[in-house]
Amino acid sequence: MISEPRTTAAGSHESRFWTASRSRSIALWLLKVLALVIYSLVVAELFIRLFDPQALVPRYVTGTPWGIRGNIPNARYWHQTPEVKVQYRINSQGMRADRDYPLQKPAGTCRIALFGDSFFVGYELDLKDTFATQLEQQLRAEGFNAEVLNFSVSGFGTAEMLRQYEKVGRTFDPDIVLFEWHSTDPDDNVRSSLYRLQNGTLRTYRNRYLPGVPVQDFLMKSSLYRVIADNSHLYAFIRERVAGSVKRLLVKLRRVPRGTAGTAVADEAPPTDQLSVQARWSSPDIKLSAALLTHAEDLVRAEDRDFYVVEIPARTSRTQFRSTITVLPPDTREHLKIISPLAAFADAARPDLKLYYERGHGHLTPTGVRLLTAEGLRAIEGSPQLARCSVPAAAVAPERHGSGKT
Repeated sequence: MISEPRTTAAGSHESRFWTASRSRSIALWLLKVLALVIYSLVVAELFIRLFDPQALVPRYVTGTPWGIRGNIPNARYWHQTPEVKVQYRINSQGMRADRDYPLQKPAGTCRIALFGDSFFVGYELDLKDTFATQLEQQLRAEGFNAEVLNFSVSGFGTAEMLRQYEKVGRTFDPDIVLFEWHSTDPDDNVRSSLYRLQNGTLRTYRNRYLPGVPVQDFLMKSSLYRVIADNSHLYAFIRERVAGSVKRLLVKLRRVPRGTAGTAVADEAPPTDQLSVQARWSSPDIKLSAALLTHAEDLVRAEDRDFYVVEIPARTSRTQFRSTITVLPPDTREHLKIISPLAAFADAARPDLKLYYERGHGHLTPTGVRLLTAEGLRAIEGSPQLARCSVPAAAVAPERHGSGKT
């Protein structure tokens, strides 16, 4: 019979000792690694704060039942840049506003619905300085009982604006619809891939575009993550670069091949000759954007509403700006009612005046918004839709006086 080796009491004690010692060594090593990681993150955070401070512009977005992003209802958060610190308040309907709006429009009231990206949301601006607020105040001062509802979401392109109008905006019965146009829209429309042109006809291609939303929803459950996202310069540095890389990759993956329907859109530099202009107009990206705007206008006007496109010019310097909507073919631009503050920006520009913030994410300053509002008001004042909610002059006088207008 072969006997089993016996473990003496001393041997058992020695084995437990070495096991415990090894566990302590591993635990100590893990603590050292953790301490090193935390130390490195703290040093990196301090370094970026001192030498390359970031704009802290968290995006509180989530998914919607209609397959695109939306502002998180009832969210409260701050944006901080070297130039501004502003709070964002989102109502329960996902609009940047301090109140909710009933679906049924009040009697005698006109509604203007805004669809755009962060420029229309009013990034880097107090609520009182946003285009939505300023436009409503000016309309009321001019004698119109008007409400301006802001359905904008940061990162939206024309495709998402169209989906937002189709699924939710139209249910609030707007009289006038304003779509924002910015230089990023052609890429945004390709990236979302919600619509595509097939034999010259606009077709729905995808039902959902929710980039990063599942991850964002999961992370937003953590109060620690929200503190980091709202306050960390290191996180903002990493997030912006990763997001930018992912966006560029999606555009490359989803762009129509060059040989399919013309030349793919180039970067945002303006064309230098008529040949390059023609090539740009014939690109699949630009054709898609033009088709989206044309379809949106046809849809809105078929519902007895006025439709306008509001151009956000590109800033090339503090005193120089260029049009972003000239990338669209002439026949599309002739078909649309376009509101552009380009001339007003050029007239107002001077070296000591900022129309765009320069140390954050480059959005309009309150001065820039006031110029844009004046152009918007001038354009839509002639709309027959507004005549339905004109207030008698006697009733407007006190409000006009209170608005500070002369």
